[in-house]
Amino acid sequence: MKEIGMHGATAVVLGGSVAGLCSAGVLAPHFDRVVVLERDELPPGAEHRRGVPQSKHPHFVLNAGRRAIGTIFPGFEESLIEAGGMLLMPSMDAAYGEMDGWGPRKTSTMTMIYSSRILIERVLREKVRDLPTIEIREGVIASGLSTTGGGTPAGRVTGVEYRDAHGETRILEADLVVDALGRGPRSGTGSRPPAGRPSPRRPSTPRSPTPPAGTNSRTPRSGRRTGGGSTWS
Repeated sequence: MKEIGMHGATAVVLGGSVAGLCSAGVLAPHFDRVVVLERDELPPGAEHRRGVPQSKHPHFVLNAGRRAIGTIFPGFEESLIEAGGMLLMPSMDAAYGEMDGWGPRKTSTMTMIYSSRILIERVLREKVRDLPTIEIREGVIASGLSTTGGGTPAGRVTGVEYRDAHGETRILEADLVVDALGRGPRSGTGSRPPAGRPSPRRPSTPRSPTPPAGTNSRTPRSGRRTGGGSTWS
């Protein structure tokens, strides 16, 4: 495929959540066209959807994340606060538990933006849609990768196979494909080794005994928390 621009003509991002939207923003200056393929029909506002199972948890954006996203999408922080996000000092405004009970309130130089996941995504979608080279295709399911030169040093990924909203199989040629679908097995891209190469080893993480985010345990006598952690996920 003929390359145009710094890196190529077309980049495809699988998944239109936070990782996918940020990936599209990073790629936009280097490709003539960036296409985001998203399984869900994305809501116009801050609404829950199937593809974001933790959307009902409270969220906050850490300082490093704010700086990184602000570099990709200038004005993100201001837009998120204007849309309803709260700029807070967690050491003063959020309760957190220590081994002996609730932590003391104190001032700090660290601040966070507390928000819902769905509001963060809504603001990111608005930033992405302001970029003319990015296209979001909704209601489509990635089913595999198209490749050439399988099993050879010249083997490479040449595009994505997907089913559109009408159930028809299509192929989208691409110079670069980014998989931002997350951990769920929602596409067939992981079942087909790209360009005839072996599938990468999938690391596993032992299950944590820590209670789920937003929960706490209490002893029958003291009524104090027995585990550490924050009340925010």
